[in-house]
Amino acid sequence: MVNGNVLRKTRISSLATYVPPTILDNHQLSKMVDTTDEWILQRTGIKTRHVVGKGVATSDMAKEAALKAIAKAGLTPGDIDFLVVGTTTPDMMFPSTAALVQHKIGATACWGFDLAAACSGFTFSLGVASQLVSTGKHQRALVIGADAMSTIIDYTDRTTCVLFGDGAGAVVLVPSATPGIVGAHLHADGRHADVLCVPGTLSEGAVAGSPS
Repeated sequence: MVNGNVLRKTRISSLATYVPPTILDNHQLSKMVDTTDEWILQRTGIKTRHVVGKGVATSDMAKEAALKAIAKAGLTPGDIDFLVVGTTTPDMMFPSTAALVQHKIGATACWGFDLAAACSGFTFSLGVASQLVSTGKHQRALVIGADAMSTIIDYTDRTTCVLFGDGAGAVVLVPSATPGIVGAHLHADGRHADVLCVPGTLSEGAVAGSPS
């Protein structure tokens, strides 16, 4: 209950995914960095990952997943009230990738923004969108997690380049008469910013703890 108003329950109405067709397997990686198929499999269980082709942006993958999710929910892009894109690899600093996706799918009646939280991006985005629907402010929300990690990966670092690929997932959230999304426990700890990061900033001061 918020300000005397009972919060509505929410649920995921549909889910869809998209991955680019190009595959980067472990044998190909072993030609790019000091690693082997056996080394990767023993430590990660990963055999292949999908990567974008030249000129393909995060918003392009997000668009594909979004349109499929909307269709599976029995809706049209015009039915979406709000969208959030969880991404670490936005197309550009601004406008937001969410705005670009809004345009690409034709969801002219909605608003939205990007949420940058790295691996937690989709989970954080789902929590935010669920709250907006539960308050009654929005009827249908589109939540997208999308990243073109291959565009920022250091393919000379075998500890990280074997882990990440590219792709997008999308869900449509709607009000529900029965419990769907029961709740979310979200957490962050900026003390460990130097463990895994992409250095670079538009401001003069670097993030505390990040490499200089």
